Amino acid sequence: MKVEKEHKGLKSFVSSEYKNLVSYVRRYFNENYYDVSAEDIVQDVAVNIFSKLDIDKQVENIAGYVYRSIRNRITDFQRKSKKEVPFENFVNDEGEEYISENIHEEFDIPFETIDDEQFYKTFYEALNQLSPNQQMVFVATEIDGCTFDELSDELNIPIGTLLSWKHRGVKKLKELIKLDDFYNENEDKLI
Repeated sequence: MKVEKEHKGLKSFVSSEYKNLVSYVRRYFNENYYDVSAEDIVQDVAVNIFSKLDIDKQVENIAGYVYRSIRNRITDFQRKSKKEVPFENFVNDEGEEYISENIHEEFDIPFETIDDEQFYKTFYEALNQLSPNQQMVFVATEIDGCTFDELSDELNIPIGTLLSWKHRGVKKLKELIKLDDFYNENEDKLI
């Protein structure tokens, strides 16, 4: 008897609030982008509610239950893969593809690489200019892979001190090493 009463309450709520439910979906969901209509979502939720209503539970707030179910269904759609639009659909006034042409043009620009040999030479020279403490913390954490906790336990130095030494060391390395000085233009162009 209680279940029939709940079904009646849910049915009358969905019937009387159908337009408001559809408006709610449209407010949070782009039908064109996901290729699903707001009406489909409301009807899908209504069918799920009526078919999966637990006999032992009583729905105290029918409106809250329905709106929460709809919001969850919207989230499910938004998590699914979105509609993909092929490049061929983007054409200019003359009917020519403009996105693929522009992407191709970008790859015609030569890209730059770093001269590794010169960089490492300069890096080690700069590393030697750090204080012994800064150098030790930088090498231990960045090159040897130690954590600050391990280093603190091993050396019996507070973590804050180690962090301060590394921060100052990295700051000095950035002042001494300018990456722009190591770029080479790559002669090979992508086609």
